[in-house]
Amino acid sequence: MGKKKRQGGGDQGGRVAGAAPGRTGGSAVPVLLLVLLATFVVYLPSLGNGFTNWDDPEYVTGNRLVSAPDLGAILTTPVQGNYHPLTIVSLALNYKISGYEPSSYHWLNVLLHVANTGLVFAFIWSLSAGRLKTAAATSLLFGIHPMHVESVAWVSERKDVLYAFFYLLGLILYLRYARTRRLGTLGVCLAVCVLSLASKPAAVVFPVTLLLLDLFEARRDWSRMILEKVPFFALSLGAGLLTLQAQRMVGAVENPVASTALSNALYASYGGLMYVVSLFLPFRLSAVYPYPPNGPGPATWVAAVVMWAVIPALLFAFRRLRPLLFGWAFFLVNIALVLQFLSVGQVLMADRYTYVPYIGLLLALTWWLDEAAAPGHPDGGWGPRLSAIVIVLLIPICLWQTWVRCGVWKDSETLWRDTISKYPSAVAHNNLGNTLARKGDIAGATANYREAIRLDPRYARAHGNLGRALGLQGRMSESIAEYREALRLKEDFVDARVNLAASLAMQGQLDEAMTHLRRVLELDPAHAEARFNLNLMQKNAAAAAAAKPQATPRPAK
Repeated sequence: MGKKKRQGGGDQGGRVAGAAPGRTGGSAVPVLLLVLLATFVVYLPSLGNGFTNWDDPEYVTGNRLVSAPDLGAILTTPVQGNYHPLTIVSLALNYKISGYEPSSYHWLNVLLHVANTGLVFAFIWSLSAGRLKTAAATSLLFGIHPMHVESVAWVSERKDVLYAFFYLLGLILYLRYARTRRLGTLGVCLAVCVLSLASKPAAVVFPVTLLLLDLFEARRDWSRMILEKVPFFALSLGAGLLTLQAQRMVGAVENPVASTALSNALYASYGGLMYVVSLFLPFRLSAVYPYPPNGPGPATWVAAVVMWAVIPALLFAFRRLRPLLFGWAFFLVNIALVLQFLSVGQVLMADRYTYVPYIGLLLALTWWLDEAAAPGHPDGGWGPRLSAIVIVLLIPICLWQTWVRCGVWKDSETLWRDTISKYPSAVAHNNLGNTLARKGDIAGATANYREAIRLDPRYARAHGNLGRALGLQGRMSESIAEYREALRLKEDFVDARVNLAASLAMQGQLDEAMTHLRRVLELDPAHAEARFNLNLMQKNAAAAAAAKPQATPRPAK
């Protein structure tokens, strides 16, 4: 095929060859700077935010790999069921700069997001052979869309903005390789892929995205296309196996609700459709979107019809519009692993999962802005008009919603009260309870733990937390009952077992208490509280005959 076809993606609606007015590199620079400035300004509220009690203690404030980094341990230790050593290194760098003062963590997240916005501009500019309006609109909406606030304003989502940085850089490098065939460029692209995988396992789909780029570029050398992807797929397979093993170690790969293959497919369809809807209507955003309490309802069946019948029919009708097909394929490839075909965790969907996938949908939306100047569309056509109307309406909505959403992530109480006001869930009430308990509001914490259990009676962590709250109120028999229920639901719940042992010791039941502590040390030989309490109880038991004063065991933190 000719050069114009390879670079532009060809076909109806995809003509990009030729420099239309306003598509020069010189005019692109000020436009890019305006996009970056808008992105930075809209995230200013997040720079004054603190940490939250959602993963931040495990990733940052209570993570020894961050406060006392050891490269060997970082390279071999998963955190929260994920293997992402480069992300941990970046957080350790923040600790070196500011300790546990959160501003530097937020600054780096925002700067990485601004950099990613610039890389989106460069990627679309290169992919579209210099379509300025398309590159500007795609990158602007990427930068300011409120669905991306979770990835930027939440310190623990450093992995999102970091993996995306290398992911986008890799896509740009691969486009250069596809057009020059320089093996050195491909080698650098492979190295960047390693860095992306070391930041977040979501990068495992990178080689599939490269194949999509090959198709968009109309490459036909299939044997070479496949051969050059072999090392990328090998890296992705290795990273995927590491992640699967890490998640199994923490029990993350499990169905949080009673589910079947059919219900999982319905949940995946619903989540996929809601991601598309939220691109255009980014309202009622939440940190948690819980599963329906009574299983799939009518909305999930409607979503399945739309996702697997209506949208494919529309794409088939417009099958000659290569940019539209590429954008949808990019979205689906990059969102597929989090569509809950296999239920993981406690949520049906999450805003952060759209961080990279939305680039495809945004490209499909914005491509037509430059069509007004293309041959064959003297009146601009329906594509440019409709696209322009949607974008003009969407930009102010995104600016306002992102500014407000940044404030929601100010602290734990603000975050969870916002979540509960929209989608009450066991997770949100449990985390709000933890926040209130830390502030000394034990009654408020108890009420939230009870509500979490009402919403999900099988939520072991809420039972454990309620047990601790009741113990602090001196209601020991109720406290012990809650700890026992937590352990019935989750036998390896270490903190609940340590606290149960402490409560039993206070009731004089030292033998059973020591049995529980020995079990804790079987599960976690390095558990300092369990070892301290066990040694203390053994001394107390030995001293009991001599009627010596007995110290009180320490509960788990």
